[in-house]
Amino acid sequence: MRWEGIEYSLRVSHRAKRVILKVGVNGLEVVVPRWFSKRRLPEILEAHRDWIEKESQRVKEFPSPAAPECVNLNAIDEHWRVNYQPQPGPASKGRFSVEESASNQLLIRGDADDVRGVSLALTRWLHLKAHARLVPWLDEISREVDIPFEKATVRGQSTRWASCSRSGNISINRSLLFLPRHLVRHVFLHELCHIRALNHSLEFWNLFHRMEPDCRELEVAVRKANGYVPLWVSLR
Repeated sequence: MRWEGIEYSLRVSHRAKRVILKVGVNGLEVVVPRWFSKRRLPEILEAHRDWIEKESQRVKEFPSPAAPECVNLNAIDEHWRVNYQPQPGPASKGRFSVEESASNQLLIRGDADDVRGVSLALTRWLHLKAHARLVPWLDEISREVDIPFEKATVRGQSTRWASCSRSGNISINRSLLFLPRHLVRHVFLHELCHIRALNHSLEFWNLFHRMEPDCRELEVAVRKANGYVPLWVSLR
């Protein structure tokens, strides 16, 4: 879509509570709540034009992501070497599969030059890995601190490492797999504290501090942790 020189894609989200603008390698994405009137889009885009242009230029200055040669999942201490095997024939174009070996080798069958295709295949693998390793880890910490939650889901959030709903459901970002273990534990404790105190009240911070005395310092480190996530993860 395009308005007054600004190209963007529009996505309606049932979870969004406000308009969100995201600038990435695929351009500008505008996320709106389902109740949002699209007639308001021009004024919002115009109000943020300077920011959109600056962010777009910043993204262009980054080197283009390449198909990865390794995948380092620091949270679970797994480090994978990536090998590629081209699939012959036109019928295989755009098709990818990922296989693990016992020697920590990942075999990706598909065109390594199709970085977006490689990214999507690895993201599916990452999602399954997060279900298998992060969800049980969250459950373990929940039992350790004696704060139960309802259920956990894995998502691919762009702006949050995790979130907790009023009903006690915790959503965790699969990209947590790239962070060091102590930062992932911090994120899990943060969300478990929200089971007892949904906002960031004094009650919340007192509870958090009792569980993790360095929680304030670690909170700052988590906000800067995007650098652990490789560029290919942002390709959609």
